Amino acid sequence: MIAVGRVLVGTAGVLIALGGAYDLFTSKLPPNIVAICADRQQAAGLTRELLRALGGALVAVGAAIVWITLHAHGRFSRFELILLLLLAIPSEGVNAFAMRRVNSPWQFPAAFLATLLAGIVLSVLP
Repeated sequence: MIAVGRVLVGTAGVLIALGGAYDLFTSKLPPNIVAICADRQQAAGLTRELLRALGGALVAVGAAIVWITLHAHGRFSRFELILLLLLAIPSEGVNAFAMRRVNSPWQFPAAFLATLLAGIVLSVLP
């Protein structure tokens, strides 16, 4: 079970990084966000840059999760578990919550977080 848990945690890290890369490199705002900004170009520009900043942060979080997973020996230590939770819950939890509020597909970050949490649970079971 430990190996399956570690694979799930690493997979979640990769998915978080890929989701962040999408936010970082997509050239246009999603239609639901464009509708919220209406014809206000400054609001759309600010939103685009904030989406890029979020994407960069999520790439870093995902990469850190993958790094921790690849460099842990055997079971995750208590410190590694706490660090994984501190990285993932605020970043993907707030991301999913905020995406839900603006009618974006919030299920993706929620699923990435659920995958990571399932991996953690499986990796600590006897």
